[in-house]
Amino acid sequence: MNQEPALPQELFDYIIDFLFDDLDSLCACALVSSQFLLSSRIHVFSHLRFAIEPDRPISELHDVLVKFPHLASRVQSIHIWDHIKRRHSWIEEHPTSLAPGVAQLSCMLASLERLAITLEAGFVHWANVSKALRQSIYLTLAVTGIYGLPFKVLAYCPALRSVTLKWVTFDERDNLDFAAQIAACADFPPTQLTHLSIDLDTRVLKLLSRWILLPESPLTIAGLTSFACTADGLSEVITIQRLLGECVGSLQNLRLKNISGTLNLSELEHLRTLRIETLSFLGPRVLWLANFITFPAHPVGLVISMVSERASPQVMQLAEIDDTLAQIPSISSVTLILVPQGTNTSHEWEQDLVDVSEVFAPRMPLAARKGALQVLRSRRLKDI
Repeated sequence: MNQEPALPQELFDYIIDFLFDDLDSLCACALVSSQFLLSSRIHVFSHLRFAIEPDRPISELHDVLVKFPHLASRVQSIHIWDHIKRRHSWIEEHPTSLAPGVAQLSCMLASLERLAITLEAGFVHWANVSKALRQSIYLTLAVTGIYGLPFKVLAYCPALRSVTLKWVTFDERDNLDFAAQIAACADFPPTQLTHLSIDLDTRVLKLLSRWILLPESPLTIAGLTSFACTADGLSEVITIQRLLGECVGSLQNLRLKNISGTLNLSELEHLRTLRIETLSFLGPRVLWLANFITFPAHPVGLVISMVSERASPQVMQLAEIDDTLAQIPSISSVTLILVPQGTNTSHEWEQDLVDVSEVFAPRMPLAARKGALQVLRSRRLKDI
């Protein structure tokens, strides 16, 4: 019996690469053909998410990785959520404990590039975090709910490029004089960040800003290309303006959440995208952009992400918004993203957005006429 010519393996790999974030389809493909199996496995096990529950301790993840070392070797990214309101012993330093913790996990993951830990209840003091984990920081540091983070941790890692800080406090024993921390980092090359995301209270934000803006600081943002920040008051906006002044020659993407007050972006010569995240009505946010933001002279793409219970163009006063945006000459494109209440992270909504630009275009003709309007909505929102 004549067999048809076999398709090249590259074609199968391309199909799997296209499905990289669709776990159900990847698992199905792995069962269909041996030509799908290898590349499917790589994607399925390259990014792991594990939630710690009362009936699912971290030891279960540890046991799976021990039992299947060939799969553990493929893990590139792992995100662990702890939903339990108790002491997070698995992340802390317990030399006498036989229970596996995160330090034991990291030593088995030879290809690990990213480790993210989210504590959704309670806090952990940095001094109690496993020493092996503290010393493993390389390219990316994302910290949520940590007390007493030492400033020098942001300088002892010269390869560190991305830092995300949310609900974090710093070790303030030397908060009036950074001389000791700077001296401790004297033998290390400077840490040059390319991404910084901060959601801190006013006092903590000011401390971090002081640390960064010191001329002799071992942490520099002069090469920052992406900056995301949340601010609730005028003093925080002033602090953010000072930080923006440090990266005027490099910043390309700026993301602002819940910010009011005046910001001057005119000196950001490489800014390409301004993203606004808001929980309020769209109209006041657009008026704030027009009246309190000084844009660069060159074209900038505007992205507005708004929490909404309905994605109806009839209730959003789009004609006024369209007219206001048209009066800002620097805005080259407008993208509206509508997500439901309770959506906390971009990962949650990026997976289920649909393009509804055609529905909104008749009510925003000025933006649509330039071919510069895109409206995306979550499938979880009520129908338009």
